[in-house]
Amino acid sequence: MSTAATQAMRRGDSVSRWVCFGAGEQLYGLPILSVQEVLRDVQIEPVPGVAEAVLGVLNLRGNVITVIDLRQRLGVPASTPGADARIVVVEHRGESFGLLVDRVADVRKIIDAAIKPAPEVGADGGAVRVHGIYTCDGIPLILLDPASLIEDMRFVA
Repeated sequence: MSTAATQAMRRGDSVSRWVCFGAGEQLYGLPILSVQEVLRDVQIEPVPGVAEAVLGVLNLRGNVITVIDLRQRLGVPASTPGADARIVVVEHRGESFGLLVDRVADVRKIIDAAIKPAPEVGADGGAVRVHGIYTCDGIPLILLDPASLIEDMRFVA
């Protein structure tokens, strides 16, 4: 935990925890309470007739989970997943989804008051909403709204 986060907790400032991961060169975060687990080395089964961002499904302890290519969903240039690629499992309205990311960085405690509001850019249906932006050591961390990754997404081609 950073010194600033420790001091904030002592002062009673609100602090939240975020799972941080990379897609392309950018670092993103999801609230830790929205993340069920992080998987590696899983078999994704392709499904015909799905949208381009849907990679397929996987079987997780008897549950079928739809896997979404987060790069595609965020509009980040596509590439072949490397050895550090992981699937971040999130829940939305009682259903689990997997998000393929390039790498998982860490879990960070962030002082809520230090999160800058996201700029208002477009309101297209299906757009991913940004909760805010947190900058640490000059590196921006884009904090995503997890529901918007799933809501309004087209799953069928």
